[in-house]
Amino acid sequence: MAQPSRYCLDLVAGPGTDSPIGEETQPGHHLVINALPDAKAARQARRIVREVLQGAGVDEPALSDAELAVGELAANAVSHADGPYEIRFVVAGGRPVWCEVIDSDRDLAGIPEGFTKLQQNTVPEDPAHADEMPQESGHGLAIVHRLAGGRCRAYPTVICATGQPGKAVAFALPGGGHSA
Repeated sequence: MAQPSRYCLDLVAGPGTDSPIGEETQPGHHLVINALPDAKAARQARRIVREVLQGAGVDEPALSDAELAVGELAANAVSHADGPYEIRFVVAGGRPVWCEVIDSDRDLAGIPEGFTKLQQNTVPEDPAHADEMPQESGHGLAIVHRLAGGRCRAYPTVICATGQPGKAVAFALPGGGHSA
């Protein structure tokens, strides 16, 4: 069995809990792992997430949001880190609930702090501030944060193909039966 993700966070253990996930501790949960080719990682990630979510009966608007989010994360991985790259899905009760894009860079490079900043700036009365995040480049993480309703994280993990350390940037999938 491949090394499972280190965290499934809110989706498994509840908000604010960094709880390990593994077959031995979370019955009914398993990990689906796909390698992403370097040159076509974003395109392949979008295709894979579409197939996985269509198989779970997710509606088209939510499926399109997940494709956009995973495409942003895969493009970021290729732009900012070396491969190998992977896309993983945590499946709970037969439904994909969490998606991770993995790369070989162990440096989280401020991503968790960026997500925290986005969460603090999200004010329901003023949605114009939902995408604010101090940054020098694109708005990919802000897009993922918005599309996942703030249920996104970055954390250390192990690359299944090599057993080497890396990082996961992850988000909650639509239709997983979990609310924010």
